[in-house]
Amino acid sequence: MSEQDELMAEAFAHLEAGDPESALEVGKRLESMQYSGAYEVQAMAYADMDEMEQAVAVLEAGVAHAPGVWLLWQLLGNYRSDLGRFPAAIEAYEAASNCAPDEDLVIVDFNHANALARHGNLASAQTRLDRVLESPHLAQAGRTFIENAIALRMHLFNAQGEPKAAIATYEALHKHEAGDEGSNVSMADVVAELSLAYKQSGENDKALASALEAVQLYKWSDAALWALRAARDAQSDTAHAMHLIVEGQWYEPLEDEDPDGPAPEFVTTYDVVADDAEEALRLIAECEPPQVRESLRIVETHPIDHEDESPTPYKGVYATGDYHMYQPGEEEVD
Repeated sequence: MSEQDELMAEAFAHLEAGDPESALEVGKRLESMQYSGAYEVQAMAYADMDEMEQAVAVLEAGVAHAPGVWLLWQLLGNYRSDLGRFPAAIEAYEAASNCAPDEDLVIVDFNHANALARHGNLASAQTRLDRVLESPHLAQAGRTFIENAIALRMHLFNAQGEPKAAIATYEALHKHEAGDEGSNVSMADVVAELSLAYKQSGENDKALASALEAVQLYKWSDAALWALRAARDAQSDTAHAMHLIVEGQWYEPLEDEDPDGPAPEFVTTYDVVADDAEEALRLIAECEPPQVRESLRIVETHPIDHEDESPTPYKGVYATGDYHMYQPGEEEVD
């Protein structure tokens, strides 16, 4: 392994460990070696630090230095898209397509389609996504990637008022034999789109059941939480937004600590719109594993001022935090 390869591995290890500052230092060392991967590392580090403008600036310098490196163009497209600069993002994806190997074009095309969808160009997004799903290299991209592509296709059908096509897309995915396991994260988005399709079709019971399934797959999915609020379609003039700190008892020991030890307790957070704390706790319980629901308790409640939102937003969960696990008697993590 070359020195540059070793430094790239070190930088990615820092990023994986949540240490973008150290990754940035390694990236600058790589830049001094005139290595193109330096720009990728530095941009990802800046993005992890929420310095998106700096991340884009680094990548723009990177593609000027190494215009034939498709990964830099693609990452530039992703970050421009995140900043809402869709025409510029699409230019970057087109440049990436011109230099990416055939087997990697599915990845570029997917991100290109996603940017077009976010920009509201639904027909062009559908055309670009067709290239992804018809690619001979799709299978090697893996089940999770395929699920993400299916979720986007279903989203496009739903956005264009074609819920039956979205449902058919979901059913076709389940008929497809999986060569490997997918991801709860990507599958939650798929099932969320299924819920929205059922809602559009007037099948409200199926919409609610699918939305509940989606949040059980991955409760941090914005699409799943939105689908559950939409399925309920519940509003109230007396509802208000609350930030809640919630405690509970986990249902099994943590394998990475002591697999034979006691199950830990946990603390987490939720942003909820509800009439009162009792209703909020019922809504929160739907997002948690069934085994912990009886143990849930709200320990703090703080009002949230949502001036920019409708005075009567949908009731439901809007955001949920990470779990902080601890053993009884230990000090809780803030």
